[in-house]
Formats: sequence, structure tokens, C-alpha cells
Amino acid sequence: MDEEQWLRLKTTDLSNINAIEELNILNRLKCGQTFIKFKSNGHSYSRIYYLDIFENAIHYSGSSHKFKHKSCKIKNIDQIRSGFTTAVWKKCLDKRKISPEKSNLAFSILFRNNRYSLDLLAETEHICAQWIESLEYLINRYHSHVRTYHEITYQWIWFLFSHADRDHSGSLSRREVHRLLFTLNIKLNEDEIDKYFKLANIRRNNDDELTHLDKDEFLILYRLVSYRPELLKIICRFNGSTPEQIAGILSDNTTINNLPDSIPVEHPYDMSSISFQKSRKKSILSRCHRHQQEKLPSVLLENSSSSSSSEVTAKKNCLTTEQLKEFLQNEQHMKRISIEDSSKLIDRFEPSNDTRIYKELSIDGFRLLLLHDEFCILNTEKTQRVYHDMTRPITDYFIATSHNTYIRDNQVYGSCTYETFIHALLTGCRAVEMDCYDGDNMEPIVYHGKTLTRPITFRETILAIETQAFEISPYPLFLNIENHCSYDQQGVMACHLKEIFKDHLLSKPLVDDFQSLPSPEELKYKVIVRSRRYPKGKIPADPKSNQSSDETELNPKDYHPDFASLIIYSEIVSFTNINHTISTQKCFHSISFKESKVDHLINMHAPEHLDLIKLTKPNLVRVYPSNKRQNSSNVHPVNYWTYGVQMVALNHQANDEAMWLHHGFFSDNGGCGYLLKPSYLLSNDETFDPKDKVHENVKYLQIHIISAQHLPKKTDSIENIDIADPYVEVVTHGIQCDNTKHRTPSVRNNGLNPIWDYKINLNIYCPELCLILFKVRDRDRFTRSALLGQACIPFTALQLGYRHIKLRAKDGDYIHGTLFVHIKIE
Repeated sequence: MDEEQWLRLKTTDLSNINAIEELNILNRLKCGQTFIKFKSNGHSYSRIYYLDIFENAIHYSGSSHKFKHKSCKIKNIDQIRSGFTTAVWKKCLDKRKISPEKSNLAFSILFRNNRYSLDLLAETEHICAQWIESLEYLINRYHSHVRTYHEITYQWIWFLFSHADRDHSGSLSRREVHRLLFTLNIKLNEDEIDKYFKLANIRRNNDDELTHLDKDEFLILYRLVSYRPELLKIICRFNGSTPEQIAGILSDNTTINNLPDSIPVEHPYDMSSISFQKSRKKSILSRCHRHQQEKLPSVLLENSSSSSSSEVTAKKNCLTTEQLKEFLQNEQHMKRISIEDSSKLIDRFEPSNDTRIYKELSIDGFRLLLLHDEFCILNTEKTQRVYHDMTRPITDYFIATSHNTYIRDNQVYGSCTYETFIHALLTGCRAVEMDCYDGDNMEPIVYHGKTLTRPITFRETILAIETQAFEISPYPLFLNIENHCSYDQQGVMACHLKEIFKDHLLSKPLVDDFQSLPSPEELKYKVIVRSRRYPKGKIPADPKSNQSSDETELNPKDYHPDFASLIIYSEIVSFTNINHTISTQKCFHSISFKESKVDHLINMHAPEHLDLIKLTKPNLVRVYPSNKRQNSSNVHPVNYWTYGVQMVALNHQANDEAMWLHHGFFSDNGGCGYLLKPSYLLSNDETFDPKDKVHENVKYLQIHIISAQHLPKKTDSIENIDIADPYVEVVTHGIQCDNTKHRTPSVRNNGLNPIWDYKINLNIYCPELCLILFKVRDRDRFTRSALLGQACIPFTALQLGYRHIKLRAKDGDYIHGTLFVHIKIE
């Protein structure tokens, strides 16, 4: 393993914060603080804000006449900003509801994809700074746990116990345990619950006396329901266990054979931080050692302090350094792994001191290792670094593109906001769009023309863009400006662009005489204006229509020279037909198609449908959703990518399947927003046809859906008693013959750890353009199945072997559910 891999494998805990500092931060937030909350109408309210005892949400009281108790979950917070930076603050300043001098007392909590904000004013600058620092620490801590997927803390286990203990007796009755299992998204019958009670009994010699579980016994029960037999089977395959030993180990655990992991949905924390109160538990176990040995499955004893190393080895429940090396080399295809690497991995992931001393990896350590990003299904060598050749002309790349970026909800009414630009940029978008019109006081505005959307100013829009333009990616950012402004206000737009972006704005060609566009590498940290040279309605033909119009000649009466001079490498022109366009257009000309027009080109008979590929080789082509999509739904992007369209513009607020595919597609190449097209979309070889099978590069793919862990419920509430009946859909998207759909059977009443053991065999004819979409759904006999989680993986970024897939919710946020699969490619 190289240094970069070890750097990624290092703990992501916030090492700059020691335990005392962390405690001070958390206590400060839990004690609560009074802030003045401001709204966009200028009204303000005094409210007490505090961190809940489980450290997963900021709580506050709503309006007094409603008596509502509200919260903002840490996992939903996108940013913490100081000062008057949000639209709410700016409206309050405009209405003179607050003085600009109080900027040092203000901060904002932005959440739900930057669409909403809590805008608060502190009493002192010190309090403001403390809360900003503390909230940022919480957010960073949450995201570090998401990255490593270290799931459990003693605190969360205590929360489960306290939540189930309805009568506050300090112990759990059978009825309370039953409720707890509903919370964990699994349904067991009374006989099965009875078995669990007996297994968790470490104090009483008579099982009939067992009516409640205390905290220590609850911890035993928790380990029982968090056990994963499929991992144990893998360990047994590689640790030299004989068939008789494997059968014995698995039969020893038949009671929990169908109950793998049970990590709670919203609390992914570090397993290694669990104390399980070793010293106290040791005394308990010493008193009941014989009783416990008779009752507990051997795998649950392998890390207990009462078990010796010889007992662990005899049980064959661990991997030695040599066996771990063999597993990683042969099954996970990590050919460069060494014995030293295996030893370091055991030191890194094994939570038991006893097992770690003997250089062995238990099932707990094995689980933590496989849950780390480095060992999950996405190849971090491809998703966390730029590896494509970035020196080719920019027309040779797919570009992550947004449509009507300023719209928060649907296309007809509601607020426009610059926060949506920030969110798009932070997710890797490299081409944003704004429709610009004349505003009052010679200030151009951005909104959706002829609708009820409320405008924002052009200036505040590009000020927001400037703050995040190159935060995620250094590669060029396109501003697609639909110019509906008058001559004079075009000049104002040009002044704002130059003033705000300064040297980042591309204001002249890199070279005077060019026959092809520069590369993304040459255009690093540049902002490129993509627009027409004519305002809409001033010339006979709209570039988005089918009419012919020569827009290569400048007309000083219709455009402002200051604005037109900024349109250098992406001038939008009209489309008449393929032959005319290819023969007359320059490399800096660009075409925008609405979806119906490009669909017509794709649906033409062979070989005419291949003309679209010819068009995308020398010129930038953009496809955007029809104006009939007033609900902000999206086009299906993969079909257009297979024809080489560089900019497939999507409504980023939609949270639909098209956006899942978009995020999956552009997660490759370090998430930089640029993907080099496959060679067959760049060369003059015209044998490639998205409607035919490409046999030269066909790959055999086997996806073995093994299991899932800690799936959420339909509603985000642990009080919901409905238990999931999950199944998995696997949908492949690509060229026509690569579009397939498969599904597993459903598993009844088990959202905790369903096991499918279901294999899917596929031939992928064009792997470079193939996306694999995993959807976990809850089967319902009476209504449409509900989505529990999804993940979209580029074929080119798949890792082979046993892999976890970290699932996302519909809105793209990570949930803490996973799929466990085996991937084989030939």
C-alpha cells in the first residue's frame, strides 16, 4: 500500500481537540444560549437554542402562540456563516431592521442543501464566535464519522437503553425490549425474544427469574443483534477452518444467524470508543463465567476480557496477519499488500486490545475495516483524485451542468436564491445558469421570466458564486447567461463581472489564433461566460429554435461591446441542420438544444442519428429540460452522454433519479466536474453506435447481493412501528443494450439485517458509459414501494471483491444504511 492510501486510512477523528476541549464545547452548547432570530420579513424573536443530550440536533422553541418545539439536525447542516451573508440578513438590512455595525454579532446556520437558514444575532461577539466554532466542530465530527463509518459509541447504546426504558426503572422488561426491536427495524416473535433474553442473562442461574435486563445485560443483547454471520463465514474461509469447524461455528450461532448488524440510523460513531465497561464487566463475568460460557455464542466471547488468546484461536473466529494478507490479495485484488501492511491494518481497525496484541483481526475489526471508504465499493484512487488527462480541448469532456440554478423549488412560483448556486458548486457543478433581465435602478436581476418567481439581483448572485467558484474544483466554471437585458444593463453586467471575478474572469483568448478550444488544465481557475451576442427578441432567429441565423457578425446596435467582449470560448449560436452547422461554425460556437429537439435527432433512423455525435466533437453542446417541466423534473442524462453531449443541464433541486445518476457519474475523476469522453466519442472512427452492441470491450459483471445493514424506516422516526420488507433493485444505465433492471425477492419484517444471497450476471458492452444504480425499497402490497436508500456507482470506479455500498437518501444525503455485495468482473 502506498503513502496516499495510508493517509486516507488514518483516523479521521479531530485530533486537534482533546477530550477536555470536546467536553467543554459540548457542554457549552447543551447549556443553551439566547439568540435573536431574524426572518426575511424583518420580524425578530428571542429564542433559547441548545444542543440535545444525544448531540444530534440543535433545538429551539417556535413561535409562542404555536408552542412548537423545533430542531435542526446536525446531519442536515450544510454551512455555518458569520456576518450578514444570507438573503434573510440582506432583506433585514434593506428594511433597516438591523444595523450594519452588528455584523460581528451575526451568524447563520444553513441547512437542507443551503435552501433554508437560521439567522441569529448573539449578545456578544465572544458568544457568536464560540457558537460558530462549536457548531463547526459538530459538523466536522459528524462528517468524519460518515467517512469512516465507525458506528457505535457507548453514549448511543445508553440512548437506546434509556429510550426503551419507558418506566425509568433502570432495566428493560420484555415489553420494552420488544419496542426496542421495533426501533431497530426488526420484528421477532415471542419465542425468539425469549431466546435473546436467555442469552443475555449473565446474572441469574434460573432463566425463569429473568424478567428484566439491566444495562450490562442489555449490552450483551446489543452485541447479539449486531452480529453479522456473513462476515464470520468469510473469515472462516480464509483462516484455515476445516469444514467441520465451519459447520460447528455457524451452528453455534444459529440463534442469531439471521441477525447481522444493527447500527442505528442516525448515529455513525467509532466502535473502538466503546468501553463496554470492561473492568466492571470483568467482575460480572468472573462471577458468572461458567453460566455465560454455556449460553453465549462463541463469536460474542472472542473479544471479552475473560477469553484467552488460545480460546480465540481455537474458535477460529479471527484472521492472522498472513490470512488477512491472503484475503486482501486474492479476494479484494490488492496485489501490493504486504505482511507489514496487514499488521498495520490490524493495529488500525481491531477494537480489542487482547486480539490486537496477538496480531489477529476479529469479526468486529473485520467489519470496521470493510466499512472504511478505502475498502468500500467506490475506488478512492478514482473518486478522491483527478486521474483523467486534463490537457485535451474542453470539448472532449463531459461537464457537470445545472439548469436554472437560481430556482429553489419549481419553475413557476417561489423564491429565487443565490444559495442554490452555492449548493450546486459545492456538489461539483462546473456550469451554472441564470436568466438576466432589466431591474430597477439600473441593476440587472435574475429570475424566471413571465412567471411568479421572486427575483434576486445579478450582482448578489455572482458575489455568491465568487465565494465558492473554485472551492471544490480548480477547473473552469461556465456562467450560462440567458441575456434578456437592454443595451445599458448589459454594460452593468459586464462591469459587475469584471469587478467581482477580477483576474479569474476570462476576458480575452489565451492565444490570438486558435483552431480548437483550450484544455481544462489551461483554463484552471477561470470563469467563462457562455451567452449569445444578441438579447432575445432583437434578431429574427432564437439560437434555441430551428431557424437559420448567422450570428457570427457583430451588430453594435444590439449588444453592448463590454459584455460581448467577454463571450470568448462559448458563444451560443443557432442550429439549422448538422451539415450547415458543422461547415459554418467555429470551435468557439456552442449550441443549446431543448430536450425535444435532441430527442428528435437521436430517434432518427441510422445513420442519421449519429450526426449528433459528429456535432459534439468540435463544439460544446448543451441540452436543457423542456419548459413543460414546471415541477422542475429532469431529463434522463445518460442517453445524451452516450451521444457525446458535454452539458446535460439538470434541475439540481429535483432530488430525482436523474440527479442520482448525475452525482454517480461525476463522482469519478476526483469529483472535479469534468470527465474525459471515451476514445470512440472523440475519434473519427464512426463505427460506434449507442444503439448497437460494442463487442470489442465487453465485460462480464457479477453482482452478488448478500445483505443490508441498519436500513431506515419509511418515515424518519424511531417511534414508527412499521417494519420494512426490503428488496433491492439493480438498474444499469448506458448505451441501449446496457440498460437492464433486476431485483431481489423481499425479506419480510427485517430492515435491520436482511440477507438475500442473490446473484445478478450481466454483460456490459460499453463500460466507460455504464452506471449501476442500487435502490433499496420497502415492498408494500397496497401502495407504491417506498425508497429506503440508493447509490449510483460508475462501472469504471467499481472495486472487486466483498464491498459495502454506503446508501443515500432521496435528497442525496448519506443515511447510515449499507448494502454488502461481492463484485466480480471478467
